[in-house]
This record gives sequence, structure tokens and C-alpha cells, in this order.
Amino acid sequence: MDDKPLTIEWKDLTAPAVDAKLQRMAAVKSTLNHYDAAQEIVATRPTRAFWYNAAFFLGMFGLIGGVLGWAFGEVLHFRPDARSEARQVIADYEAVKEDLRLGDVRADVARDTLRAIRRDFSENPYFALYVDEKLTAGQRDARMQELDARDNWNNFLANLLFFGFSGMMIAVCLAMAEPLVERNINRAAINGVIGAVLGMAGGVAVAMLIPKLHAAVLGDLAEQASRQQEMIAKAIEWGVLGLFLAAAPGVLMGSFKRLGIGIIGGLIGGVIGGILFVPLAEKFNEHVSRFFGIVTIGLVAGVASGLLEAAVRSGWLKVTEGLIAGKQFVLYRNPTYIGAHPSCHIFLWKDQQVGKRHAAMHLVGGGIELENLPLGSATLVNGKPVQRLRLRHGDRVQVGRTVFEFHQKNRAA
Repeated sequence: MDDKPLTIEWKDLTAPAVDAKLQRMAAVKSTLNHYDAAQEIVATRPTRAFWYNAAFFLGMFGLIGGVLGWAFGEVLHFRPDARSEARQVIADYEAVKEDLRLGDVRADVARDTLRAIRRDFSENPYFALYVDEKLTAGQRDARMQELDARDNWNNFLANLLFFGFSGMMIAVCLAMAEPLVERNINRAAINGVIGAVLGMAGGVAVAMLIPKLHAAVLGDLAEQASRQQEMIAKAIEWGVLGLFLAAAPGVLMGSFKRLGIGIIGGLIGGVIGGILFVPLAEKFNEHVSRFFGIVTIGLVAGVASGLLEAAVRSGWLKVTEGLIAGKQFVLYRNPTYIGAHPSCHIFLWKDQQVGKRHAAMHLVGGGIELENLPLGSATLVNGKPVQRLRLRHGDRVQVGRTVFEFHQKNRAA
């Protein structure tokens, strides 16, 4: 055995090959330490797939938006409907007169009944005009038209506010749903403000379209329309309403695919709500039918949007370990940024290892590439650090303490 001491000269220590090897060893050690620490922290996090299912949380937020929208918008509809009341009172009044003419009731009883009806409903302007014997037929018709015009304007304003507030609340809740689930408060606030504007504008636009749609569907049959015709008219009207109200998330995301999903989901919700409107109004009243109609739009639009999103998605990330385990991120945008800043599309908070813009997902050539950005710790794919890599179905991507599983419908060979 040679006992000669090992001699290392200065030039050996400063050689490029030695320096490169030391850097590689340091990088591997750092990566292993990072991965072990992440595994130790995230392994105890439970998977809450039920809450993070898009159909579930969008449906719940849509339901809340529908309830709030109805509550805010229905206030003006609780005012007395003088025209409907007068229609019933006049029918009762004429029935008593007819019974008197046919001799089915004693004259004194009939006179007392008619006098009581005139006294009890004297403040109803339609009934007051009807029984005012001082007016000529022409004068009565002219004043009746004035009352109709005033009531039509009041009803239009009530519908305008109802659909405006309903649209605003449904759009706000659907727009804020995903960022709130991701705990991205900044983005939720921004989405809420923009969703409020879009929803209010959509609701007002629909309120202005509904009389024209009603006239187009029923034409001259509006007063004598059958139950089936009324249901068809309401289904079309409320379908258009749902179409407008559920579009806000797609507009906010700048994604035509997401916009299309929202529009179809809202249309389905609106049609179902419109079909229910007439039978519910017959069984209960219009307040109840409007409640179920607008809530149905919010609920069904949310659930349908979540189901459609799952059906048409081509690439997505599912969080398997981390604070939001179970959450899925559909990759609509190009690029999709992952990082610790609230502006990132996939927001990872409370993790010092994650940079403000840590990684980017690029939609390229029928596939998706992951790019590590020079902020934060290494981005790992299947436990190895990468700079830029085309992902395959089933790849495990780790950013800080969060681990994603990559899914792709058209799997790369």
C-alpha cells in the first residue's frame, strides 16, 4: 500500500470541471432537502376533493347568488298589483249584478253587497274608474289607458331592478367562486367588482329585451295565451337571462372556451327556471315562481358550468398534496402562471419556497410544456429539477410544498 500523502494543487481546486461538479452536488443536495421538507409538511394535508369539485362549488355559489339576487330585486314586486286586484273585483262585482238580474239573490242583499265592494275597493284606481258613472265611455277608456301606461312603466322599472340585481349577484358569486376557493382574496375582490358590472349590465339588457321576446313569441295572443305557450315564452326569456348572467367568469378569464361553457350552463339553467315559472305561479304566486326561477338559474348554471368544464377540458393540474389538495386547475390560458403573487392564475400562498412567478404552463403543439422561472426554489417533475419540459399524462409536478398531478385527455405517446 502506498502511504504517500495526497497532494492537491491550487490549479486543481480552481479547475472548471471541479467547480461544475461542486455546483451539481450543491444543487442535488438542495433539491433533495427541498423535496424531503415538502413531503414532510404536505403529507399530513387531507384531500378535500368534494369541496374543490367545480360542479359543487360553482353550484353552491350560483345558488347563493340566486337567493341574494332574488332578495334584493324582489322588493319592488311586493307592492300591490292594482290591475290584477281590479280584474278580480270587477268580476265579483259583475257576478253579483248578474245574480240580481236573474233573480238568484234578493235585491236588498245585492245592493248591500255592491255597496260594500265599492266601499272596500274605492282606492283601487282601476275599479274606481269602472264604477264612476259620471264618466263617458270615451273618458273612461282614455283614463284607463293612462293608468295602464303608468303601471306598465312601474312594472318595467321593477323588472329592470329585479333582473339587474339578480344578474349582479349571480355574476358576482360565480366570478368570485374559484378565487375564493383558492383563497385568493385579491383576485376575488377584483372579479367581484367586474362581475357586478357585467351582471348588472346583462340583467338590465335582458329586462329590456323580455317585453320584445314576449311579444315575438306570443304575438297578439299575449292575453289569451295557453299555459303551454306561456311556458315556452318564459323558457326563452329566462334562458336568455341565464345566458347573459353566467358569462361573467369566461369574460374575466379571457377564455372563449370558458365563456362558451358559462353561456351554455346559464342557458340550461334559465330554460329550466323558465319552464318552472308558470306552474309555480299557478300553485303559489309570482313571488315564489320568481324565487325558484332565479335560484334555478344560479344553481343549474353553476353546476352545468362545472360539469361542462370537466367534459371539455384537455389539460389540467390536480393538487394531490398541499394546502388545497383536491383542487383542479383547468389550463385555459397561455401561459398559465404558478406562483405566490395573487395575480398568478394558480396562486400558492404561505410558502416561502415559491417565487412570485415561479413557473409557467405553455400550451404548445397539442401538448403542454412546464417552464421553471428564475424565482423561488427548483420546479420538480417526478422528483427531478427541470428548466423546460413537455409534460406527459400522470407526471407529478412540485412547486414548493404543493404537488400537482398532470392530466391530459389526448395523452402523449
